[in-house]
Amino acid sequence: MCCHPLLPDGLSRFEHHEPEPQTRLREIHPHLPITAVISHGLRASEASALNVEHWNGKILKVHRSKGQNVSEVPLSREARSHLETYLEWRRQQGGMFEPLPESPMFLAQDPKSAGQRLGYKGLHRMVKKLGAIAGVEDLNPHRFRHTFGTEVIRRGVDPLFGKELMGIKRDRVFQRYTKGVFKQAAAEAYLKAIGEDENL
Repeated sequence: MCCHPLLPDGLSRFEHHEPEPQTRLREIHPHLPITAVISHGLRASEASALNVEHWNGKILKVHRSKGQNVSEVPLSREARSHLETYLEWRRQQGGMFEPLPESPMFLAQDPKSAGQRLGYKGLHRMVKKLGAIAGVEDLNPHRFRHTFGTEVIRRGVDPLFGKELMGIKRDRVFQRYTKGVFKQAAAEAYLKAIGEDENL
């Protein structure tokens, strides 16, 4: 089965809600808004720092953790749906959950920290738990970022734009995320050159 283009291998079936035991769906659902966001190339610290006011219904304004710049990151239709559903749920809850412009986008799940910002460590724990449920070992937020960088190049996005979306300034750093794509492209180019590209 081909995986969702912006998700690490093994998570596609959960994001697309393919038939699974209801207990698993209940466990997965709370993670969808945060994974929808970090699957668009954000660092864990950047996702944690988001406020509701940084979202306009289509684009996230991301204050980059490295440097003082702000990037505008558009979310896919599916990611927008997950995020809007989550914010609507918070509106219905009201009180400490009310999504005021200055309030954190993502809230801690620990009852002792209810209503507080989901921190860097909390986000890591959440993603690790998602990986355990999905059967993906050692899942962490950076893996989503790496998958995004790879997919950006695979889909033919200009590397200059890819760096902007991911908040990367140096070409050498960006190449860490894309070297797998270049290796594959090199192999495909060779097979095409010798006329053996029928299965590409």
